Amino acid sequence: MERRPPRELGYRGQQVIALVRETIAVDGSAPSYAMIRDRLGFRDKVDVCRVVERLENRGLLSRVGSGRVRRIRLPS
Repeated sequence: MERRPPRELGYRGQQVIALVRETIAVDGSAPSYAMIRDRLGFRDKVDVCRVVERLENRGLLSRVGSGRVRRIRLPS
């Protein structure tokens, strides 16, 4: 069976990755889901969670710990 090439990163995914990189560079810590929601105009935090989960599944970021506010990390 032939494998399909991976899909390109969507608009929202690009926005989230850019914001995470920018926030880590400026503040030294990752943004919270609420900050991502407010800065990028998501309707709910659950929408942010879905995008972050998709990015994590693609290996573009990771979530560490449980119940922590700023638990997003970029791969080294």
